[in-house]
Amino acid sequence: MIHIVNGDVVGQKIKNLEGNVLVWREMYDIGPLSRDVPKEEWIKRRVRFFEEKMGVPYSLFLDNCVKQNQLLDDIPRTTEVILWFEHDRYDQTMLIYLLQELSLKGFEKISMVTINQYPGIEPFYGLGQLSSLQLKELYERVKQPISLEQIEEAIAAWEAYTSSNPDKIKQWIASSKNKLPFLKQALLTHLSYFPAANNGLNEVETLVLTYLKNKRCSFTELFQYISGQRINDGLSDLHFTCILNELMKRFPTLLQCDVPLPTYKDPIPKSNLWIQ
Repeated sequence: MIHIVNGDVVGQKIKNLEGNVLVWREMYDIGPLSRDVPKEEWIKRRVRFFEEKMGVPYSLFLDNCVKQNQLLDDIPRTTEVILWFEHDRYDQTMLIYLLQELSLKGFEKISMVTINQYPGIEPFYGLGQLSSLQLKELYERVKQPISLEQIEEAIAAWEAYTSSNPDKIKQWIASSKNKLPFLKQALLTHLSYFPAANNGLNEVETLVLTYLKNKRCSFTELFQYISGQRINDGLSDLHFTCILNELMKRFPTLLQCDVPLPTYKDPIPKSNLWIQ
């Protein structure tokens, strides 16, 4: 039995369960993805993107991608694989990637633990908020086998998500039968990251500029505000840094900060931001 999770925190908390844990370290909610080139090539494109945009060392990101894909490939196909993912865009894009990969590799037993809320925890952001005991209880209560229909929906969603034509996502949303309970909302959220026709800004960028109007604040305050408003995103601080950096490139005389924003090598936020 193999448990696949998207974070070290959850990975540590479920180590008391039967089976091994594989922490999947990728961010499919950002960066180049394509079905039109070999997998090795699009991984290299992603490696270059994360080095340029977030300061993640090229060799580190590449080694991680190669190793985790090799680990996945080495799992016997009759092993039960349990996927632990919550409702947000970050997790759901990882879920559909893994479902289509596991299907292509011929895995026979795939199960899932997925939720969008938990009693007594408000707001609910993700599984990392739960204790080891709560995760064990959740596993026993909501674990369910993945059906062929769910795999087919995931494969179709991944094809639409990785298409260069955003209309493919809209078509998938219109035809979805909600076999994966949180996927449609995740892809609707994804569409809000595309620029609006009237001003070229996406919804997150608009929120940033609106919040900073007549106000100066720290990176931490701004990130906490945006995360609270965008609870279906699963937005990471490094992804948010990319959004802000791109805004400052496009509007260099508008959005300002006093020191560089956080990077992978220097993750402690020290900057303040404001609008000129």
